[in-house]
Amino acid sequence: MEKINFLNITINNVSLSELLTELSTKGGLIVTPNVDHLVKLQTDSSFLKAYHLADYVVCDSKILQYALKLLGKPIKEKISGSDLFPAFYNYNRDNKDIKIFLLGGMEGVAEKAKNNINQKVGREMVVEALSPSFGFENNEAECQEIIKKINESEANVLVVGVGAPKQEKWIVKYRNQLPHVKLFFPVGATIDFEAGYKDRSPQWMSNMGLEWLYRLLSEPKRLWKRYLVDSVPFFVHVIQHHFNIYQHNPILELQSLPLGKVLYHAGLLSAEELQQILEKQKEEKYGVYLGDIIKESGLLSPETIEFFAEELPEIIQSNQVWRIGDYLQKAHLISPSQIDFIKEKQAKSSSPLRLGELIVYEGYVSKQTMDWFIEFQYVLKFQKGKNPTFKQVYQELESFPIVK
Repeated sequence: MEKINFLNITINNVSLSELLTELSTKGGLIVTPNVDHLVKLQTDSSFLKAYHLADYVVCDSKILQYALKLLGKPIKEKISGSDLFPAFYNYNRDNKDIKIFLLGGMEGVAEKAKNNINQKVGREMVVEALSPSFGFENNEAECQEIIKKINESEANVLVVGVGAPKQEKWIVKYRNQLPHVKLFFPVGATIDFEAGYKDRSPQWMSNMGLEWLYRLLSEPKRLWKRYLVDSVPFFVHVIQHHFNIYQHNPILELQSLPLGKVLYHAGLLSAEELQQILEKQKEEKYGVYLGDIIKESGLLSPETIEFFAEELPEIIQSNQVWRIGDYLQKAHLISPSQIDFIKEKQAKSSSPLRLGELIVYEGYVSKQTMDWFIEFQYVLKFQKGKNPTFKQVYQELESFPIVK
């Protein structure tokens, strides 16, 4: 499946028919970027993390499709969530294995959508529907009650329509507690559309990229700021991308990366090892945390995993700039006695070898791991007082022989 890099995400260039086959057979988490998403993704690390974890990222905006075409990156077709979901349930109308749970909408809306969909497909495809209370995502007791109902329903497709980025974040947070669910489907206002609670724009407006205008005219008080103010940075980013001057925030990127990818970039897991671990997690229906699988595999020590999973985010948040040796010791990648040995050797050396060079030379950590920590240190240094870019970081790193 072809992928297109745009701003700080990767979009699958796939047709609707291809996607329906993939979703129906393999499942996974799908996200559907539009202009609003792409603006939020520039500042919201937990939302960006959901995108990093997604199995499918498909274009949900005619405007985004136009922008990509302008940039010489044409997308096969726009696949909005409100088009994809009905296409999915119609595609699987005779597939008795597909069981859907609807979560979203105001009171009674999800139930109405359930009845409408089941009537269309001629069977009880939607097995349960629930409209959560406003702010439910902040109520752990209610979230656990929702999880219980989803599990009891034995649905293997979860459709969540509570708005972005809330729906994507909720799925990522709780999917490991939903062992029966094979496909996670955040769909925005689609449940409202299916219930007949809200009307979609005419097809001709959607085809021309004017669905936003229809929605704005339908709900001006709620949507005027999103479409007329908040979306402006998107067009600025498109221009930046065109002239190759777009830079994403490296701290945001680091905060949003899943644990497995961080360990891979840090040279602590190979691509093959990471793939095996991810496949194992998928076999477990995401019921086991990635860190626990890595611990069981014996590839890394529990202390190293704990550092990257728990301590590293705190270091980033507090902007603690340490010496390289301190990071390595905290990560349990090198012992205090090894540091002492390196310092002693450094003192006796006639050539001005850096500590990092000697650590790599002695084989305590790989060059890739050392490079990663050096880059990490410099990103944090740049973060103090100004917004860093990876370009700036790498310019500074050129002075390090170990990186050349």
